[in-house]
Amino acid sequence: MKKKIVLIRLDKIGDLICTLPTDQVLDQSAHDVTWVVQKGMGNIVNFGEKKRKFIELDKSKPEESRKIFAKLLEENNFDYAVSFQCPWWINYELFKARIRHRIGVLSQWHSFLFLNEGVRQKRSRAIKHEFEYNLELVEKITGPLTQNPKEIYFKFKKPQSTATLEKFGLSPNYIVVHPGMMGSALNWPQQKYIEYIDKQIKLNRLIVITGTDADEPYLDQIKKVYLNHSQVKWLQSKLNFSELLEILNYSEKIIAPSTGVAHIAASLDKEVHAIFSHIRVHHPIRWSPRGKNIHIYLPKVANPETCDHSDCMTKIELP
Repeated sequence: MKKKIVLIRLDKIGDLICTLPTDQVLDQSAHDVTWVVQKGMGNIVNFGEKKRKFIELDKSKPEESRKIFAKLLEENNFDYAVSFQCPWWINYELFKARIRHRIGVLSQWHSFLFLNEGVRQKRSRAIKHEFEYNLELVEKITGPLTQNPKEIYFKFKKPQSTATLEKFGLSPNYIVVHPGMMGSALNWPQQKYIEYIDKQIKLNRLIVITGTDADEPYLDQIKKVYLNHSQVKWLQSKLNFSELLEILNYSEKIIAPSTGVAHIAASLDKEVHAIFSHIRVHHPIRWSPRGKNIHIYLPKVANPETCDHSDCMTKIELP
């Protein structure tokens, strides 16, 4: 009989993409895996190359979500649970359901109370990639792995349709520029994005700008310059998830800061040029996109330890 495993990561796009491929080291003939992800992240799982079972929970509605999660545990009788990143009530429900192996990072108070196979990690030191930290937790099930972690990464199914390109009058091999982010790391100043776009326009390249309404603080200055430019296709807030995948898939390359779109593009095996800072908790050693063709850019400064402000990011130049 297969061992039943529940894997839980209630977090953002990049965090989830850095966690999902941990199940690729589990023997599918011996394990039955269910994922629990944050509400709105189901598209990430659904469009993955590997078929996965999952449910979504809304962290902002803990009482409602606790009931859904408790029902999942009651109905499945899981042998193992891995709590990658979760609020306290997730770990409490694992404890209450008497899951035999409750695995997770020992950090916050509830991890010490409710997990019985905790792992001590200092992720803030950023000495390895987020995926490798996550893999350490799954190794509590599998034992030490012989496979090179760098060969394991999340992959999206390649879009077959070109309907979105036709919808917006595009042909393949444009450059996608995605300046927006959630603000969890330092970004390239908008003026640097403008300089980069200007350089590409002079080379007669077509630029596609992507983003959402939430990205407006990182797009407003760029928009003033390029909203109606003939060589810039402005697609902010015009794409659903499947359309975004298509736009990224048919591009030549993607320019983005440390944000979910960089991870999505990497998971399509696209050429990604990703902008990072030297700040330890933001560093690409831990958070770089993972794929076949990744280029990382950090500020060129004499002392990276002092690079903790946005002015430092002006020291980054893209080819």
